[in-house]
Amino acid sequence: MMPPVKQSTNKICYMILPEGIKDDLYDGLKGLAEKYGVSIVVIEDVNWNDDMTPWPAIGVFKKAKPFGGRAASFLNKLTNEIIPNTERELGIENAERTLLGVSLSGLFAVWAAFNTDVFANIISISGSLWYDGFIEWMKEQTPSPQLKKVCMLLGEKEKNAKDKRMATVEERTLAAANLLKSKTQADVVFELVEGTHFSPIMPRLERAFEVVFG
Repeated sequence: MMPPVKQSTNKICYMILPEGIKDDLYDGLKGLAEKYGVSIVVIEDVNWNDDMTPWPAIGVFKKAKPFGGRAASFLNKLTNEIIPNTERELGIENAERTLLGVSLSGLFAVWAAFNTDVFANIISISGSLWYDGFIEWMKEQTPSPQLKKVCMLLGEKEKNAKDKRMATVEERTLAAANLLKSKTQADVVFELVEGTHFSPIMPRLERAFEVVFG
C-alpha cells in the first residue's frame, strides 16, 4: 500500500493506478507532489474490470472476463467514504481535487466528470475510451460545471493494438476531448506522446502534472 504524500496546500490528486506499477512510482510521485505542491493519494482495493467500467461489456481478449459495469457503485464509495475520510485524516479543507486514471481508470475518470461535481481537474492517461458506447454516451450527457482542466495523454502507438475495439482508442480519445471542449468551459488538452499503452508511465505523469498544476 502506497502511503499518501502530504503537502501543505489544499490541492489533492486522487490516483487510481493499475496493479503492478504502483510500487515503482513512489519516489517519482513524491517528487511531483513536492514540485507542484499537491498531496497525492493512491486509491487501493479496486476491482479493476468491474469498478472502473460504466456498464457491462464483453472482455477484450479471448477467455477474458466480461466487464462488470459497477462504476456508479465505486464512485459512490469514492465520494462518500474515501474522499471525506482521506481529507479528514490529512487535515485538508476546501480541497481542489484532481482525479487521475490510467487505462480503465482513465475511462472511469472521464466518466466521473459527468457524474459528480467533486473534481476540478481530470487526468486520463491511456484512457480506455474505446469502451463500447462511451463516446455515444458522452454526446448525450452534461459534464460537471466545476471542471477547470482536463488532460488526456495517449501513446502514439496505442492505435496499433491488435484488438479491433482497442485500435479505435486514438480517434475516440480525440472525439472525447472535442466533446469536452464543446460542453465545458474547462481547459482541455489532448496530446499524443511517445510509447505504447501507458508505457513509459512516469513521463506521462510528469507531463500531466505540468499541464494541470504547472
